Amino acid sequence: MARRSRRQREQSKKFWMGLVKFGVFLGVVGATAYYAYEAGTQLSAQEITELKAEIGRLSQTEQAQQQRIGELEAGLTSAEQVAADYRTRYEEVAPEEVRAVLEQVRVKMEQGLSPERLAFVVGQAQPPRNCTAVENRRFLAKTENYDGANTWVRFNDMITVTATGRAANNGREQWYDPAQPVTVVFSPLGDREEEVTGQLPIEHSMIFKGKEYRFTAAPGARGFVEVTADWCDYGAG
Repeated sequence: MARRSRRQREQSKKFWMGLVKFGVFLGVVGATAYYAYEAGTQLSAQEITELKAEIGRLSQTEQAQQQRIGELEAGLTSAEQVAADYRTRYEEVAPEEVRAVLEQVRVKMEQGLSPERLAFVVGQAQPPRNCTAVENRRFLAKTENYDGANTWVRFNDMITVTATGRAANNGREQWYDPAQPVTVVFSPLGDREEEVTGQLPIEHSMIFKGKEYRFTAAPGARGFVEVTADWCDYGAG
């Protein structure tokens, strides 16, 4: 009887010891789970806060960019309107001939001539004096199929004029096609030649050895270029 009672007490003791261990185990597991939950909740909350802050920053940046774009577009519209107003005023006060002169000045300045040099040349210009009668001559334009006789003329024994064009009939003929661009070359004796390319008629003027030469090159009979020229004294009066 006493032996059974002792065995029961030992079994009871073992039972309670196991129950305590199991309780401790559950406590550890529960604490671990709770810590993980709390840590995950805090991390998630922090990430959400950071994402909201980033979204707010990007929204502000986009608004600022849209505002800046609006300001630039308004400035562009204003500038275009001002330019259009100046253009209108310029066309009202500047005759077509003056605009043509100013365009030539702009081209020369882009080519490197200084404003001082251009002003000097304009200041030296004088009304034509001692002009010759207009002379008219013709010659054959050179092409990729023809470079023979009668391909030049000379005026005042000083300036030779030649021209090169594209062969007519899609390159099958010897004569040039007057509907295509032509390069006309003006070669002063012993000086640098000047070229002008475009569709005929072409007008050109040049100063050489104290005279101003004025040329007009136009289409002539088949294969020919007709050139008219006159020249006047040039320089201070």
